[in-house]
Amino acid sequence: MPNNSPRRRVEFSRSALDSNLAALAASSIDAIIDLRCDAYGHGADWVRDAAESHGFDSFLADDEPFAPIPSATTAIFGINGGARVATLSAEIVAVKHIAAGEHVSYGYTWTADRSSQLGLVSLGFADGLPRAGSNVATMTIEGHRVPVVGRIAMDQCVVDITDLSVTVGSTVSLWDSVDSIAEWSTCARRDPLSLVSGLSWRVERSWVS
Repeated sequence: MPNNSPRRRVEFSRSALDSNLAALAASSIDAIIDLRCDAYGHGADWVRDAAESHGFDSFLADDEPFAPIPSATTAIFGINGGARVATLSAEIVAVKHIAAGEHVSYGYTWTADRSSQLGLVSLGFADGLPRAGSNVATMTIEGHRVPVVGRIAMDQCVVDITDLSVTVGSTVSLWDSVDSIAEWSTCARRDPLSLVSGLSWRVERSWVS
């Protein structure tokens, strides 16, 4: 049967991981590769195989929960430089026009200051999207950053797309750059490594070239 659920997907780039590991190998082949928490949501088996192909042979596993996070970990996943390995994406499932002065989402924590077009996004806190991003974080549509407006709900959230030509089915991306994941980390007051590892089972995972 066809899957009619809205798109919720995190894609892991093999080429980005290989690029980051190659750069690390050139500077420190003795670096420890941290595979705990399923390599922080990136897939421990994938990361281990890629690391071994670059000559790494020292790993941290879940039976060492209190060991410090190696300094190389954020570089491997492109969190503090290098190429971003994980990109979270969803889709616009509805588009709505509202007048200036109208409110959005639970608690009416955001009010439109002009006539606005809003997009309903198929991601919410049940997917692992931090609610602390409500009214402060951004997402990306067709290369343009758009603000999250109103409170993030369990299954969905809302973005202001007033200045864009966006239709139902358009792709929305998160954490696709160092700036983006840093922004969400700051908003949520969480380590950026926990953002990917905290995604729920509803988010489809796949590796791409």
